[in-house]
Amino acid sequence: MNIREKLLVIQQELKAPKNNKNVFGDFNYRSCEDIQEAVKPILNKIKAVLVLSDEIVNIGGRFYVKATATLCDVESDEQINNAAYILCVQNV
Repeated sequence: MNIREKLLVIQQELKAPKNNKNVFGDFNYRSCEDIQEAVKPILNKIKAVLVLSDEIVNIGGRFYVKATATLCDVESDEQINNAAYILCVQNV
């Protein structure tokens, strides 16, 4: 099974219900920890690991948190990664 097939298995099998409640905004949500706990058995089954990292980056004079998720295939060393950015708000 290649890395993309392993990603497909994760996408098909992962169930992470929104068990947390934000009472102020009146909505349910799932946390990163909830997702990590739900994905661990799948990762073990397909022989893969998920590595999460973040760093502060400066883009155009503004600071962002760059969060990266990397799916690593233990059997072949193939990797897939994806990043997202969120603006750091500075108090004045």
